[in-house]
Amino acid sequence: MILLHNAYLWQNGGFSASKKSIVIHDGLIEQIVTEPNPPLLSLKNKLDCGGAYVYPGFTDTHTHSFEGGLYSLGIDLSIVKNIQDILALIDLKYSKTAGTDPIFAWQFDEFSIAEARFPLIAELDSVSPDKPLILRRVDGHSCILNSAARKMVSGLDNYKEEILRGSYNDKAVHYFHGKLSEETILNAYHKASLLAMQGGFSGVHTMIGDANQSISHYQLLRDNLHQFPIKFTLYPQSFNIKAALDVGATRIGGCILADGSIGSSTAALLEPYNNSDSLGNLYQSDEFWGNFITQAHKHNLQVGVHCIGDRAITQINNIYKKLKDTDYRDLRHQLIHCELSNDSLIKDIKASGAVPVMQPNFDLLWGGKDGLYTRMLGEKRSLNMNRFSSMVRNSIRITGGSDWYITPMDIVQSIRAAMYHHNPNESLTHAQAVDIYTKNAAWLSGEENTLGSIKEGYQADFTVMSNALDDEAHIPHVVSVIRNGIIVYEA
Repeated sequence: MILLHNAYLWQNGGFSASKKSIVIHDGLIEQIVTEPNPPLLSLKNKLDCGGAYVYPGFTDTHTHSFEGGLYSLGIDLSIVKNIQDILALIDLKYSKTAGTDPIFAWQFDEFSIAEARFPLIAELDSVSPDKPLILRRVDGHSCILNSAARKMVSGLDNYKEEILRGSYNDKAVHYFHGKLSEETILNAYHKASLLAMQGGFSGVHTMIGDANQSISHYQLLRDNLHQFPIKFTLYPQSFNIKAALDVGATRIGGCILADGSIGSSTAALLEPYNNSDSLGNLYQSDEFWGNFITQAHKHNLQVGVHCIGDRAITQINNIYKKLKDTDYRDLRHQLIHCELSNDSLIKDIKASGAVPVMQPNFDLLWGGKDGLYTRMLGEKRSLNMNRFSSMVRNSIRITGGSDWYITPMDIVQSIRAAMYHHNPNESLTHAQAVDIYTKNAAWLSGEENTLGSIKEGYQADFTVMSNALDDEAHIPHVVSVIRNGIIVYEA
């Protein structure tokens, strides 16, 4: 047995008024008692929390952990100020990269640098003339390759644009991901698990596959889950239902794309982008999605589809609603991102029973009067982005994710982003924000009776914080992450 003591516990939407202890046996919460309790202190194995604040283990319900782990070993462009900064970082990485291993650069946002553009292929070639280089935009929906990388990807010979978007972006990225060894792949997940724990998470949902027909290294990761200190929940990110069933998956999708992104002007909208006649892109027809989702539903696979714009959300949600009305099954199908929604669409989502898997950091990074959403959509529509509170008020159960590598796995940032939405009408309370990463996350994966709460009989997964996440006087930090009653990370 293990005794976790000297802690304030998150129960029933708030912290206990006095310190409590938890008796843990075989990884489960056996008993919760109010301190002091001298007999329990005689237990040999004790975890003294030092008066810290213990939440249920937080789960990030949407990540690209393979890419995030892999790219974290590459070039981070989030702090560059101009093209010259980018080239200097690439030149430094080039000199340290052995052989012909590809160089990955990520977190690039052209709007944050002086030139407000992507670097040119010729500029990339000047610092990486013979090693393949892949530079990805922050949203993951566009990239640029140097000449060495571009020559390796078939089908780009007649593509005249330097920046790859849509299917060309996906084709290029997945080509280089598919060239990596099993050791490199597992190392990427080990890096991802470390970063998740540093960010305060005991579990993450991760996408595996090329968003087309391949589930790539799904089986490799499934067979090696025991290696990792956190709980990975796996999504075969593919349209290949047979492959998902063959590996025993209970869900399919994740970032299989109904549309693109706001930043790349490829999210599908009902009204045009600001100062444009473009409505973005629906990547598949209604018939395609109807057939795919219906077949997955018939095989009892939970479906998750990336849909950002209101036109794409409507397309996918209409199919979910039809299935609810004609063949109801408690599968908890997902609307991944679900960024732009007016009041009418929110009512339709409630009617379908779909689960919006949403990202508070999106508003933090791109909301506000001077943010990306306003520039791309206008101020009025920007107020209909990431409508957390409206969803909750309409009894829609939403969950929280980072979409990492797009935004950080950081529970402090994520909770506060949900609580301080740029549109005050869409802010969540502290308790509501915690729920989307705990109770709701457990419910999404069908584990609501074993995870997501600090209750007797539940799994002993905890995130220990220095302060409550709504503490205005002191910025909280992660003290430790506990999984199955064992400390797996200490700051």
